[in-house]
Amino acid sequence: MVKKMTGLVVGLVLVVVLGVVGFAVLSPNSVFGVSTESRDSKVITAIEAQEQVVLLSASIQGLHEESSQGSWFGKRIPGLGRTEFVQYNYRAKLGIEGGDVTIEQTGDNQYLISVPEFIFIGYDNVEFKTAVKKNGALSWFTPEIDTADTITKILSDDAKAEQIDVNHDLLQEQATAFYTGIVNGIDDEIELEFTFL
Repeated sequence: MVKKMTGLVVGLVLVVVLGVVGFAVLSPNSVFGVSTESRDSKVITAIEAQEQVVLLSASIQGLHEESSQGSWFGKRIPGLGRTEFVQYNYRAKLGIEGGDVTIEQTGDNQYLISVPEFIFIGYDNVEFKTAVKKNGALSWFTPEIDTADTITKILSDDAKAEQIDVNHDLLQEQATAFYTGIVNGIDDEIELEFTFL
């Protein structure tokens, strides 16, 4: 009698266990779940009005190579090097500080517009991706190349200044057309002269 009772209890426990396992396997989402939670906290500390005028938008594309080479007592060792090629493109916005433009009357219906130096205002449509990574056979001795540092070099102040230099003549043309259009919209008999600082 005890054996029958023990066998019945074991059988019942086995049925319950198999039932729970079967239920979990057939419908895992109802038994096991994953809960994710995300929080974002923002504080706007200041809003400042800007008078920047975008005169030109230039699309920039390139491939930047960054290399690091391991050495032993100052001697370069083959196989220790790392090289990374980062492909990038972005649209640079070039223009002026509109608040620094001065207009002075020089005669009847004649004005001189002084345009401040051109500035790099910002960029958008930014895309960076690692195109190729080449690591030597023993490159684990050489520190990894920091891709974020590479991106900082690509968007450096020197690179921004170069964009202004390359497009300087076009920026002058755009500034002239921009302010001429505004003034001629008011009075098309006004004569304008431009000076660029």
